[in-house]
Amino acid sequence: MNDYEIFYLTDSDKWNKYLKMLPREMQDIYFTPEYYSLYENNNDGKAFCFFYNEGDNIALYPFLKNSIRDLGYDLDKEYYDIQGAYGYNGVLTNNTSQTFLHSFFDCVNEFCKQNNIIAEFLRINPILQNPLLFRTNFELIYDRDNINVNLLNDNVYETEYEYSTRKNIQKAKRSGLTYKWVFGNGINDTDLELFRKIYYYTMDRNGADSYYYFGTDFFNNILKYLGKNSLFVFVLIDGQVISCELVMLGKGIAYSFLGGTLSDYYQYRPNDFLKHETIKLLKVKGFSNFLLGGGSEGVFKYKKSFSKNGVVPFYIGKKIHNQKIYDSIIQQWSQKKHSESNRLLKYREISDE
Repeated sequence: MNDYEIFYLTDSDKWNKYLKMLPREMQDIYFTPEYYSLYENNNDGKAFCFFYNEGDNIALYPFLKNSIRDLGYDLDKEYYDIQGAYGYNGVLTNNTSQTFLHSFFDCVNEFCKQNNIIAEFLRINPILQNPLLFRTNFELIYDRDNINVNLLNDNVYETEYEYSTRKNIQKAKRSGLTYKWVFGNGINDTDLELFRKIYYYTMDRNGADSYYYFGTDFFNNILKYLGKNSLFVFVLIDGQVISCELVMLGKGIAYSFLGGTLSDYYQYRPNDFLKHETIKLLKVKGFSNFLLGGGSEGVFKYKKSFSKNGVVPFYIGKKIHNQKIYDSIIQQWSQKKHSESNRLLKYREISDE
């Protein structure tokens, strides 16, 4: 039997049931209904999961669906686009045969056609297998390199850390820095507020886009929906928190998600100490990988100092399902914005106000 279903957040039990039918390493945090709940509640779109099966062979593809006409474009009817939630996403399957995948992607394409979806956009998970390699007329674009720490390496400190990083860690220890951690379902209001303040301070310093100033409800929902799948870690000096990070926890992969540091304390090397202690903790907890992500040249160099041989390529993916309507929307966007953008969903930047 070849069939597909669409699950909503109200179908979380089914969504999770089929996710748990996949190999353990694929049961990743970024593909769960709990993670997608964060973004539907953040008004980032309606969360769906496209589920396809041929007997015991299954494929899951979660995404957020958004209206385009709501942005103010002149359109003959309602159109939509879809994209994975913030973070790493893509397709999960227990069968990577081209025959199965072609049938699956044909169903996805037909679904998009029937539901007036003109474009889709993904940030492909660089650790999990990528079935999208076999999708026809789907564009995979190299975006940047990411850094992954192999936690199965018993001697990662000696073999993967840069010498300068090891020196910084020793300096942090001599400076009296301490480390503490707590799962999201156990964090108290004081520590959560400290995390938010340091995170916002870091966003201010880096001139971040307004989107990344996640509100109070977003952080409260992390505790509500993710619980022990979220890990808050802190570095302190004389009892004061000076650096922090939020780590998302899958079954085998941990992900650096959000964080920040008070710049007045850089001299004590809190960032190096925080990453080192978190790597030690994740090894003890049985994780196989810690994906640190990418970033600007300086940030990337810092992350690579913990995993000299851990460079993994990161790709984004896109597909246009209705070229005529997509081109019409882009033309309207260009007339209003009078600027250039390489983003596939560039028309979402329409507002001049």
